[in-house]
Amino acid sequence: MINFDKKNSYVIFTDLDGTLLDENYSYKEALPVLKILRKRKVPIIFCSAKTKAEQEVIRKKMKLDHPFIVENGSAIYIPKGYFGKKVGEVRDKYEVILLGTKIENIRKEIERLKKNYKVKGYGDMTDKEVAEVSGLDLKSARLAKKREFGETLIEVEEEALKELKKKFNVVKGGKFIQVFGKGADKGKAVKILSDMYREFGNITTIGIGNAQNDEKMLEVVDIAAIVKNSDGSWANLKIDKIYKAARIGPAGWVEIIKKFVLDYEEEKRI
Repeated sequence: MINFDKKNSYVIFTDLDGTLLDENYSYKEALPVLKILRKRKVPIIFCSAKTKAEQEVIRKKMKLDHPFIVENGSAIYIPKGYFGKKVGEVRDKYEVILLGTKIENIRKEIERLKKNYKVKGYGDMTDKEVAEVSGLDLKSARLAKKREFGETLIEVEEEALKELKKKFNVVKGGKFIQVFGKGADKGKAVKILSDMYREFGNITTIGIGNAQNDEKMLEVVDIAAIVKNSDGSWANLKIDKIYKAARIGPAGWVEIIKKFVLDYEEEKRI
């Protein structure tokens, strides 16, 4: 059942790679702030291109038990009974709201295109090859390959990209190109979850990202913010009111949380 502090009614939607996680996939700089947010029962909801398998590992490390959005808004995983009523298809310990398409449909189209164009995705690679291009360790690379609803492309010719766009959403992520179902986007998933939380009281939603594929998420939150990328730039997003953190990755994430969520006394302690 939801454990939600109505007096501190913030809900944080956050990207992972390049945002809450740095280039080395570390969130060490954010640990003190995460501890305070857990104490205040503020939901921290991952909204990432990462798979369910990847996000489960990170959630466990961060001691989070809130819903999470996988593969660019392709599905919402909600702990069973979290909202006190059934809100999706029950799968093991989750209630799942599906918005995207199955990975098999995307791979079928990629295989067709490979006959005429250069197209290479995680599904064409070994665990070791994925680890090498992504910087992930071997175990994490294996989890990254467990895609259910989308594909990560590391190489693709422009003509093949045009063909994929006819059938699927195609967006540039932090490092690679993400291909997923037309029915899915981060914004749609964030709006669905936000409406569920609002049944429990007034909330302020905060979205934190760093890349083009975060734009849909940031369009539908009350407070939109981006962190600086490792090259010192911000993503060029078409959002009127957006806070641009002065710092990179998780340091920028902390800056945003301090500015919009934590009070002065808490800031002094971290």
